[in-house]
Amino acid sequence: MIELFESIINNKTILVIGTYYCVPITIAVIVLFFLKTSRDERGRAIIGKASIISTIAFIILVNVFAKLSMRTPMDFYSMANGVQWIYNIVLTIQVVAILIYKKIE
Repeated sequence: MIELFESIINNKTILVIGTYYCVPITIAVIVLFFLKTSRDERGRAIIGKASIISTIAFIILVNVFAKLSMRTPMDFYSMANGVQWIYNIVLTIQVVAILIYKKIE
């Protein structure tokens, strides 16, 4: 498992893919924050619930990454790749949670 993690995190192609994925997901989060439906009380409650979920995911992912980085040697690409994908995963969770809560409520 650690070897698989090392091969993924040291891959420069995955870093580039993560960088290209970062732009649309960041734009999606910004758009969802500033939509007209997100400005009322119900919209702010939805964003709040989704933010709680994404914050919990961020805490878990950062701790897992910190534990794994103690076991494997990290260079610039490894650290950048790890941070980039933590950011991407947290924003993806945020977008999905907002969309699910909007469907439910």
